[in-house]
Parts: sequence; C-alpha cells; structure tokens
Amino acid sequence: MDISFNDLKFIQQIGQTLNMEERIKLKLAILKIQEHYTFDEVLFWGRVEGVEKDYYIAMGIQYKGQYEFPLKKFYWSSNNYHFAELPKYNEEYAQRADNLREPFTGQHEHIVFKTEEEINFEDSLEIPAQLPAKHFSELERLSYVVQQVEFHCASIPVGSYRLTPTHELIRKAFKGVKAELKNYQHFRAPTRKDKQDLIARDEALYREDFLDSLVDDTPYQQWSLQADSTQRNITIRNLIWPGYVTYNNDYTFGYAYFGDGIKNSDFEFLL
Repeated sequence: MDISFNDLKFIQQIGQTLNMEERIKLKLAILKIQEHYTFDEVLFWGRVEGVEKDYYIAMGIQYKGQYEFPLKKFYWSSNNYHFAELPKYNEEYAQRADNLREPFTGQHEHIVFKTEEEINFEDSLEIPAQLPAKHFSELERLSYVVQQVEFHCASIPVGSYRLTPTHELIRKAFKGVKAELKNYQHFRAPTRKDKQDLIARDEALYREDFLDSLVDDTPYQQWSLQADSTQRNITIRNLIWPGYVTYNNDYTFGYAYFGDGIKNSDFEFLL
C-alpha cells in the first residue's frame, strides 16, 4: 500500500526520488525484515533528511488477527541500510519535540534534550516519587516525527479497503477515484465517534467510507490536491508536514514522506 519503487514517479513531483544505489540496497534490507518477522506486508515508508546522514524508514503491517485495524511497526536505518525497530519516545518531551526547528543531524545517538535535573542517590535520603525524564535522543525524535506524520497524514482512497465480518481490514481491487478530497480517508483507527459507531454497529461492513475523512481535518486548507490533465494521476500533499504525499491512479495507490522532519507549526497563522 505504501510506496513501491515503481511508484517513485509520483514522488518526483515534489522534487524527491531515490537513486539506483538506494533502491537496490533498500530492497535487500526490506527483504531481511520480511525474513525475520511475520508481517503481511513490509513497505518502504520514506526518508527523513539529516545534515550528515539521512534516515530511511520501513513499515511492517499485520492485518490478520488484528481487530478493526492492522498493527503497524516502524523500522529505521541510516546510510548503512541495516534496519532496526524504532524505539518508543519519551512522551514527556513530545511538546518540545513538536516545536523543534533544528534539522536532524543524522547522528541517532545525538542528545536533543538533556535531563534538567540529575539526582545523586548516594546523597539522597529517599528516592523521589517521580524521577526526572531521561535524555531525549535524536532517535527518539525520529520516532516521534514518524508517528506524528503517520497519524496526521497517512491516507488512502475511499474504496481501497474493506472491513470483513471478523473485523479485519483487507485490500480491495482498486479502480481509482475522482480527484476530490472527500474521496480520501485516514489510514488509522477512526477517532471520530460517528465512524466508531459505524464499526460498532457492523454497518461499516457495507460501506467504503468507514474511516476518518480528510474533509473533516482542521484546518481544511492543510491538504493540497493536484491532478494531471487526465484527472487520473492524483497527488495530495500535506502543508503542515511538508514532504508528505498521497498518490494514486486507476490501478495503484500509496503514500510516502520525503522531508526534513520539521513541522510547519506556523501554517494556521498564514491562512
């Protein structure tokens, strides 16, 4: 579902691509993930640019045995093309990470935020109820950015998936959609109550629009839809997370992120 290497022509529209060396080495690295894990799909997700090195991201998806929405896991590699699972990030630093404007260095062990308070337990009479947060590394920042882009941007055409009677998500034969924003929905478990109720009442089994629609996102202007003269080759870009793009034509669809990992937090003030 995410970008295949044959679909890079869509990514070229935002001035990004992968060279031949990157394609070959990434294919081999992703095959290794498939050999070691039992995902239904392992897909290339995108590239986060760094000053010294870039980060490559892959996503494993498990549909079978997952109730209502598939399991997603993310893997990262630097320029050595050896993927490892992205760690959980410390949520205490999430707000600060969201406001960062500095570029990624490309050094995953680089400390972004240091613990403000150090405790010497030898000099302390008792252990405090709440320990200070640990240092926040660039790898944790990378994990945070990937999760934010995936949650807020990852989107698919309406009709590309359906919900089975056992509440598993499966792909359908895709035949394209019209170039309208209402024909796209988030690729995540629904957060809107009306969509959740559809699933709870089993009415989602008979509908294609059972996930959160991009039309309901605020601000609405964060999405930029573009189509060629045939109205069949379509791309949708997100202006809050520049570098994200959803794409499709009459036979394929997917999404990817090629950017610097910096959120455009000023977007609402520019409207």
